[in-house]
Amino acid sequence: MKYDATHVSEAEEFPVTMTLELSEKCNLRCPFCHLSVFEPEKPNQISLEQFEEHFAPAMARIKSLTLHYKFEPLTCRDFVPIFRRISEFDIETYFSTNGILLTEKARDVIVGNLTYLTVSVTGFTPESYKKQMGYDGLEKVRKNLRALNALKKERGTRYPILRISTVGKLDALDELKSAVDFADEFDAEEGVQLTFFRAMDESMESERPVHDPEFFTATTNEALAYAESRKVKLFLQSGDLEANRKETEELGHKYCRIPWNGMTIQPDGDVFPCPVAHTSVGNAYEQPIEEIWSGERLAHFRDRVNNPDDMNEECRTCHHCRVGSVVRTETTDLSYKDSFLRLKRKDENVRRAG
Repeated sequence: MKYDATHVSEAEEFPVTMTLELSEKCNLRCPFCHLSVFEPEKPNQISLEQFEEHFAPAMARIKSLTLHYKFEPLTCRDFVPIFRRISEFDIETYFSTNGILLTEKARDVIVGNLTYLTVSVTGFTPESYKKQMGYDGLEKVRKNLRALNALKKERGTRYPILRISTVGKLDALDELKSAVDFADEFDAEEGVQLTFFRAMDESMESERPVHDPEFFTATTNEALAYAESRKVKLFLQSGDLEANRKETEELGHKYCRIPWNGMTIQPDGDVFPCPVAHTSVGNAYEQPIEEIWSGERLAHFRDRVNNPDDMNEECRTCHHCRVGSVVRTETTDLSYKDSFLRLKRKDENVRRAG
């Protein structure tokens, strides 16, 4: 296939969006999660002092800020003062959490200030939650969400706008209607988001939706109809299997403009073109964000995002839920990989590719 350079456009003058990972820790080890299999070499956190010096100046120029990608942001020791500082800027803010650490202090700082909040729940009975999430914490999540909504009502605000996220494992799909009921119970304005499941090791490989596309399609269609009857939103993050196949067959992923609009920054300051890239394009503690954004390393990465003749390796096997393929083995079965999202596999005794 010939690369069509006419599709390439200029990057924004400054990042419009930014993903800033506050912490490289999580308080849970859900069996299906990448953190049950992969780990950082050294878990870092952003301190209030680091935020003030290196990131606060950028807040006046961006439009949207996400405070997580692959960890739990509420494990950051300075989350409360950092978010209080962020709230001084007129930007859209978002993060996802498992909801266990939505403490009184966290609720106090985000209610009325955070724009969007996703709470990740897979398993909607105490038994299934413990099986899927690896912790008997469903009632804790329910208690925290009740307290969050009570504070929203007290302050007369709809913020944060709530969404429930649940993982589309084959053995969890029978509770998709329960996810809709859960979202309705807690006034989740953005309803339910079904995230596509990727097997991190061989023990869960059989739970990939591609193994039973008929069941996946029938179950999600039934849940979509149920959600409509309940007037609750239900969103398949990557689209249905057939639509995703068509949208990704040309490039191996959907046409992507993420590196032209934003960047992802880790707690150690390393900057990446997107949340799933492993090619660092600079370090925010060592040079200004403006220089990294307009630098040659990021420009070189952009040139290869949508180029099938010379594609970045991480774009070729893109795992971004909204961009990557969910029907290709190399993007949904990660049991052979030694690393994932810049994390190293804990167990060396794994199946190797080839």
